[in-house]
Amino acid sequence: MMRSKYSLYPLAAGIVIIVLGLSSCVSPLSWSSYSENLNLLDAAAWKSDMSTLESELLGHPKLKSDTALQAQLSTAISQAMSDIDGAPDGESRRDAAIAGISKACAIVGDGHTRINASPTARYPVALRFFPVSQSMASTEYELRVFAASDENASLLGGKIARIGSKTVEEVLDILAPALSIESALGKPGLEELKNAAIRAESLNAFMNPILMRGLGLADEQGLHLSFDTEASPTGCPAVYTVLESSDAFTWNYAIDPNAPPALSRQKPNENIWYTIPEAHPETLYLSFQSCESDAGPIFDEVIQLLKSSPAPNRLIIDMRTNSGGNSMPGTRFAQQLADTEVAKRKGGVVILVGPYTFSSALMNAADILKACGARGDPGSGNAVLAGEPLIEPMDHYGEVVRFSLPNSGLVIGRSSRLWEYSKTSGITPDNGFLGPTPDNLRAPTFEEYRRGQDPVLEMVL
Repeated sequence: MMRSKYSLYPLAAGIVIIVLGLSSCVSPLSWSSYSENLNLLDAAAWKSDMSTLESELLGHPKLKSDTALQAQLSTAISQAMSDIDGAPDGESRRDAAIAGISKACAIVGDGHTRINASPTARYPVALRFFPVSQSMASTEYELRVFAASDENASLLGGKIARIGSKTVEEVLDILAPALSIESALGKPGLEELKNAAIRAESLNAFMNPILMRGLGLADEQGLHLSFDTEASPTGCPAVYTVLESSDAFTWNYAIDPNAPPALSRQKPNENIWYTIPEAHPETLYLSFQSCESDAGPIFDEVIQLLKSSPAPNRLIIDMRTNSGGNSMPGTRFAQQLADTEVAKRKGGVVILVGPYTFSSALMNAADILKACGARGDPGSGNAVLAGEPLIEPMDHYGEVVRFSLPNSGLVIGRSSRLWEYSKTSGITPDNGFLGPTPDNLRAPTFEEYRRGQDPVLEMVL
């Protein structure tokens, strides 16, 4: 197994905390931690917070003219207050309140509106869905333990059969109403894309003890995992209870320790970097995992290399774990890219994307497609998308404003602006979502992950 002190990435080991970045943040508040005193709040304090939440969410531009959505929000707030009243003690009130706030935010359906805070204690086991088959056309998914603390290392590679008394499918049905995903995913024909969004969002939720207890998926004793013993490695127990922990720990990954690191995992602590692989001297690989305000100098270096002589004849831009930030440096990079030879050659630019390519990263992916000649159909230009579909539509709400609830101090973020990026970019996918063509759809199976492989990058190389 591989050990690391760094955050988890979807290809290397998943994501521990997904902080959804935006092109602009117009609030001085930032992502924070839950207060340790939330269990001391009485029902009246929590219900006051719920009323404040409702008032603030009604200011969302999406709700202002949607009476049906307003009614759903009102029902969710009332149910949360009822659950708070029915809680027997302070810990149960806190858990019910967090679950209720999460469900109220999820009703907005913009993917951004959510609690902008994380619990100080976590279940030190990370669960991730892997496709059973290498073919993405039609496949099932399995839930595996891909990372764990030292104390839970015996679980690595284990296939989850149940959480508590619920099957994995039943767990997702319970979890889904508390996950902030795009309401556009509810359109007919997008069922699998919606399922992909739920699977992606579940990664963080599974590690949140307060949310999991509030939803009835864990209890005060811990997170109870039952394993498929036939599909799990030797030594993995049949049933195991994960205890929450607020202590710092080192992640162990279910990757063969003798596996050579894939190119995409060679600099796990850097968000933006590039290299020319020794085995592929004609290719420039750019890892672009965060839309950072100071990314300009690195982008300038990449453009200079692409205009040098001899220049790489192919550019791979890896955006699979880029959840956003400041879109402007990436937009400027795309504009400069338009003048390079790789942008004028079919397949000269390959963009690796997936369900964690979000917000400003979505915008920058569209900017790059446009720079490479695409108009309307994303595939009409020279750039190619590879990996998995995005789970946020081209036209989406963003630019988060943050506010804190008066009694709990919880920071909530909600969108304030509709970005009609199909008009801005001129890129208009048929279903509203960017994604690879069927021949470029790929995600690692668990066995490929265990061997340390990156089949998406291998495919395009």
